Amino acid sequence: MELKQLRAFVEVAEQLHFGLAAEHLHLTQSQVSRRISQLEESLDLQLLERSSRVVKLTDVGQAFLSEAVSVLAAAENAKQRAFSRARGRRGTLRISANDAAMIGNLNPVLRAFYRKYPDVHFAFQAGVDDSLGRIELLTNDLVDVVFCHPPAARYIANLERIDIVRDPLIAVLPGHHRLANVGTIDLAELANEPWVMFPREGDPPIYDRIMALCERSGFTPKVVLETGRMLARLGIVAGGIGVNLVHSAWRNMPYPGVAYVSVEPTDDVVVSCFWRRGDNNSLLRNLVEIVRMHAV
Repeated sequence: MELKQLRAFVEVAEQLHFGLAAEHLHLTQSQVSRRISQLEESLDLQLLERSSRVVKLTDVGQAFLSEAVSVLAAAENAKQRAFSRARGRRGTLRISANDAAMIGNLNPVLRAFYRKYPDVHFAFQAGVDDSLGRIELLTNDLVDVVFCHPPAARYIANLERIDIVRDPLIAVLPGHHRLANVGTIDLAELANEPWVMFPREGDPPIYDRIMALCERSGFTPKVVLETGRMLARLGIVAGGIGVNLVHSAWRNMPYPGVAYVSVEPTDDVVVSCFWRRGDNNSLLRNLVEIVRMHAV
């Protein structure tokens, strides 16, 4: 049983006329007749009653018609889904992204992509928090694209990259802190404060840049608490236990009991989009096209 045979049968069943069916299918009457005969032979059933003047469905043919229509519709749907996938308009993109990306430029990227490709789904990979771990997911083909802080160059030598976030570091202070309402402070003014940090293994490049920035200001932070969860760090700061540095996009995420204050000197936090060089995934290509529009 072939789809072309089903198409011929459905057309004749709907027209009840071989000539009209042949015309609609752009075939000869003999071709239409032959395809239906082949279908009946393969099923070992008579689907049509034929005479010189009348064509009508047998009872079996009537029952078979609805099934044939369903099969053809399913085949057409499968064809369209395949074409959509090939054009990058349908399917699933596997993504790993850090908080800095999510509150930065990744949101407008995803919003623009979804408006253009509403049938593409995003599958966000959970359970990995550090940049190097996210890069390993990518190199091991467990995700299609990663948004994270750039790790050391040797880890990304075979990856493509677009920077989507470049924000200055700012201080997070308890809301009642003496410097909470100052426009910009000298980073050295935080030298004697207790600090709340994330563990270095959580993101060595960012951790080291924060420490280096403080050292350039003449001090080493007195870290009294470490947690890898950003909201936990904000809560600890709100409780008056310490201070922290975050990138400026966090101003868009107000947290009760904390104040965001600019510091001098500062350093930029970078978040990049990474994908495997030579990856021909059409969904990914379409996403990268939109990422380029939001590059910094």
